[in-house]
Amino acid sequence: MKFRRKAVCTHPRLKIRDFLVADKNGGVPGLFANRRIGYSFNTRAAIRKACDLLKLKPGDEVLAPAYNCGSELDPLLHAGLKVTLYPVNRQARIDLAGLQAKITEKTRAIYLTHYFGFLQPETEALRELCNRSGLYLIEDCALSLLSGTAPAEGYSGDVAVFCFYKFFPVLSGGALVINSASIPNAPRFVGRAPAARVYKERLRLTSGMLLGSRLLSGLKKLRFRQRSPETAAELEARPDMPSNYYFDPRLSDARIDLFAKWPMRSFNSQETIQKRRENYLTYLDLLAGIEGVEPLFPQLPETTCPQSFPILVKRRDQVAAFLIRSGIDATPWWAGYNRHLVWNEDCGDAIFLKNNILSLPLHQGLSADAIARIVGRLHHVIQSEPNDQRN
Repeated sequence: MKFRRKAVCTHPRLKIRDFLVADKNGGVPGLFANRRIGYSFNTRAAIRKACDLLKLKPGDEVLAPAYNCGSELDPLLHAGLKVTLYPVNRQARIDLAGLQAKITEKTRAIYLTHYFGFLQPETEALRELCNRSGLYLIEDCALSLLSGTAPAEGYSGDVAVFCFYKFFPVLSGGALVINSASIPNAPRFVGRAPAARVYKERLRLTSGMLLGSRLLSGLKKLRFRQRSPETAAELEARPDMPSNYYFDPRLSDARIDLFAKWPMRSFNSQETIQKRRENYLTYLDLLAGIEGVEPLFPQLPETTCPQSFPILVKRRDQVAAFLIRSGIDATPWWAGYNRHLVWNEDCGDAIFLKNNILSLPLHQGLSADAIARIVGRLHHVIQSEPNDQRN
């Protein structure tokens, strides 16, 4: 069985009006009204500045979730901090008891991540634990920008970091929000990102505006083909994450690019939330009964705006390769490992997630018909024998 190689719209296309017409509610910046916020070139720059504002010193310990991308923890390592991983279970929930057992006299902060737009149920308990133990809480909302009773929540951490391009078609842009009274002023990013980096991102943005997802999908197929095949020995040693995921010190104080910040005033967050939730529910309905596909989150809480649709599948990388060749922006989510982190025996569930989660697109530009095509191709490859997956 062969499929027509028609690319599915996997990236919302940026329109010229996004530069010209302001949303009546202030767009994305309106979500942060009356909050102490600084806009950074990317989220990693925000995390790095948070280390300085919290006055964390080289040798201080930060407890971070074992289920991680690796890129978000690299700024902590750049600051000279010791990063110790705490357990996360197969439902992507933090193990609060396992975390508490990791606290030592050198621990100064805990890093909390909300995955795929789903807020951690243990957030309040973790905040109380930090209060009792005299620890800072760094709240990573990069994947949960539009979730919560008040979108762009991130109120539990002493600091919270956000990412914009994971929800909207803009250049790499991040933000650092200060909640702690011990930090008196709003953060300021005054540096400039390297010109080559900025121009590369602008070219990507312009290409997306003019050509839409067809070009972007083609680029992803090219990148995937350029990856060398992983041998069993390489898998056992855990593959490194992409080199560009490691922190670039030149971005330590880099402010957001104008071409990223300007369009954000035009995006309607409520419409985005509604459409993403509709698409998530469409996936749940279409995937019901398909053997071999397990949604990581089979329920959608009322205050959740999903970032993507994560599923657990066997032969994850082969399934991803087939979907990408079909023009679908599927992602073997967080497949690589930061080579500077130590993975202990209690990281088993997190490693399972890193090796088996496939992320499917569900952004606000996707139609129900597009999702049906994605599910159809997914169903086909799940049913296929490994040797048939190039069809």
